[in-house]
Amino acid sequence: MAQLTDYEKYIRTEELLGLQKPADGLSCHDELQFQVVHQAHELYMKLIEHELRFVCKSLDANDTSRAITNLRRVSTVQRVMLHSIDLLDSMAPTDYMTIRTVLGHGSGQESPGFRTMVRLPGEIVWPAFAAFLERSNITLRQIYDTPHDHHQLYQLCEGLVDYDQLLQTWRSRHLMLVYRIIGPGTPSLKGKHSDLLAKGMVQRFFPKLWDVRDEVFGDWTAAQTAKGRNPGYHG
Repeated sequence: MAQLTDYEKYIRTEELLGLQKPADGLSCHDELQFQVVHQAHELYMKLIEHELRFVCKSLDANDTSRAITNLRRVSTVQRVMLHSIDLLDSMAPTDYMTIRTVLGHGSGQESPGFRTMVRLPGEIVWPAFAAFLERSNITLRQIYDTPHDHHQLYQLCEGLVDYDQLLQTWRSRHLMLVYRIIGPGTPSLKGKHSDLLAKGMVQRFFPKLWDVRDEVFGDWTAAQTAKGRNPGYHG
């Protein structure tokens, strides 16, 4: 047996590549792709958790630059995950039905990584961010009223919005995959697709960062109206 290289030892390739079914144990050809994509997603979600916890530590240390940098890394990982779903679009519905026989009642909604991504915003990220703003003696409204005067703080806020938006996009994209594979009328294991979509798209993980937009545009509309001007689409 050939001796393992330092790379193989460090990456632990023997263990990693042994986590998928062997070729003769696959229920169908596409099952390897299905398993690899989902396992990769769990690893990426683990990385996202790691980075978000570091963002919180950076905020606790008032290190705005590091927090912004690592939030950008998080959004990059989220986009990689979104693109990788395209692989699953290539799967025939009948092949998914075959995989379903060995997957049992498993569902992506049960993903520990996904549950963590949904939980962390309210559990640790927002509290760390809110405490940071309080120490900085500044409000969201002040930042969004004059974003160019608070460039770093605005970038920090928008980094959180990116996470929120991409997580919502992930939910929508995953649901579109479900539609493509089993059809829009087939009930999923967790309920009706339309109900899942409505619930997922209504949720905001950092609601105050969305609400401040309403406040800014609401006041701008009122000011334009008071001057006798047509506020346009926001009127």
